[in-house]
Amino acid sequence: MEFSRVKIFVAVAQKKSFSKAADMLFISQPTVTSNVQKLESELGIKLFNRKNKNISLTEGGMLFYRYALELVNIYSKAEHALSIYKKGIEGVMEIYASTIPEQYLLPYIVKGFKEKYPLVHFSIRHKDSKKVLDKILSGTINFGFVGARHHSDALEYIDFYDDRLVLITSPKKKFPLDAVGIESLEGEDILLREEGSGTRILFENALKKKKLDMSIFGSHTINDSLETIKKMVALDVGIGLVSEISVKREVASGQLKKYEIKDLELERKFSLVYCKNRCLSPIEERFRDFVLNWRWNGVDA
Repeated sequence: MEFSRVKIFVAVAQKKSFSKAADMLFISQPTVTSNVQKLESELGIKLFNRKNKNISLTEGGMLFYRYALELVNIYSKAEHALSIYKKGIEGVMEIYASTIPEQYLLPYIVKGFKEKYPLVHFSIRHKDSKKVLDKILSGTINFGFVGARHHSDALEYIDFYDDRLVLITSPKKKFPLDAVGIESLEGEDILLREEGSGTRILFENALKKKKLDMSIFGSHTINDSLETIKKMVALDVGIGLVSEISVKREVASGQLKKYEIKDLELERKFSLVYCKNRCLSPIEERFRDFVLNWRWNGVDA
């Protein structure tokens, strides 16, 4: 089995496109198609379902993909071990992150990592926590940053920041104390993140523990943009539940007011997540170890 065919197969599986895989590998599309066909012939199975321009892995293709990805990563590690790096670690890190880690924490992590490894480049994509976990479990990506966990024997989490949700309101709306009970919010119009968001999941689970649900509120406005929610709350459209780190500046400037909800469990941890049994590339191993030892430096978000 030629390793180049395995590498081409992995590229097609990740990009879900023969043409995009060809562009990524700087080879022609016929070369990609020919190598996949030869690999299928050698393995004796069909690796891809082909329907018009849409392709997807067959059941056998999904099984082979897990091992093929391991081979690609092991090969990368072997190259690293046998090469003499003149300029240190270099390459590309692809990361998916949910809203709060992406906007308020990941920039500081990337800055710190690039200070040590300036030749590493990052490709950062936004997805909610559930979609990040789905991407990792499917083998599409190796790393993600999330604010909600899915318990699986295949996943490993590195907690790197303690967070909590707080109630935010416009300056016009005032509660008598800095901490309010959930019953005092009954009938309020609320602005919510989309389903799958770690913030939404945490809030709904906290309500369930009190045998409550979203029906205690008045109207619901759902938006997957945190910045839009903060702006609408500031305009007194409704109240919101957000990560404390995300509203430090708005609270300090008086654009928003912040309250604790004293009778709900709204604490959580932000985590780096990856598949524990997957072979990581040398760059990924360095990044994992960096996050493991990273600590918030106190800079305002």
